[in-house]
Amino acid sequence: MVHLDGYRVRVHYHGLEGLSEIGFRLRQVQLDELFPTADELIVSTKAYLQRLDETAALVYEVPDVRFGIAASNGLLELAVADHQGEYTGLIIDVLAPDTAKAHLMMDDIEKTCGLIRAKFADALGIMVMSEDEYVQRLRDSLRILSQELHR
Repeated sequence: MVHLDGYRVRVHYHGLEGLSEIGFRLRQVQLDELFPTADELIVSTKAYLQRLDETAALVYEVPDVRFGIAASNGLLELAVADHQGEYTGLIIDVLAPDTAKAHLMMDDIEKTCGLIRAKFADALGIMVMSEDEYVQRLRDSLRILSQELHR
């Protein structure tokens, strides 16, 4: 179960610690331009893998959907689906040996992307994604990240 009133989900997977977050960012720059050192492009999910030392992250871009956003101090106030909107949805998953490293990488990704943070209940409702779909995608993401870190 996801704490839907929170901004981040803390996860544990195969002895690793992680975080997951949903938010929005301006569509001006493609993710692969923001993360030019990403090791791998997972085309089917529009996700970008980034690895830094013992920490890895997957940044998923919600495909083919744009949003109109109102925000204050980096937090979402209102979002609506809008085919001419300037924002795209992002889901960020981070896995590391400890929580401190996961927080550092998540904070860095947020700053790089200019992330507008959203509570899970709001983001899932706006993106028309069920909690079960999100949890399944998170499990898949953690499996990929864990395999990357255990190489």
